[in-house]
Amino acid sequence: MKKLLIIFFMATNIVSGQAIKQDKLVHAGGSYFLSSAVSSLIYSKTKNKNKSLAIGFAVSMLVGIGEQIHDINHGKPDIKDVLANTIGSTLGIITIRITI
Repeated sequence: MKKLLIIFFMATNIVSGQAIKQDKLVHAGGSYFLSSAVSSLIYSKTKNKNKSLAIGFAVSMLVGIGEQIHDINHGKPDIKDVLANTIGSTLGIITIRITI
């Protein structure tokens, strides 16, 4: 977990003491919630740990990437948002993997 946080800080250029941007926290937190919720739901239906983790991660990432695709025409897409989504999704499935 420490390694993931270090990678996140380095990739988003906030090692220099800058505050974490609210947008990145929202992306990571939303992806964390979505991946863990979907993984938990799928596991309760299938009892297949690997399948539930893969689907939880995939759904969360697809939502995040879909939001960035939407931002191409209606906002400002940012690759760092996808990185925050990846970190949040990964932490979400790690949490669920530990508990199931």
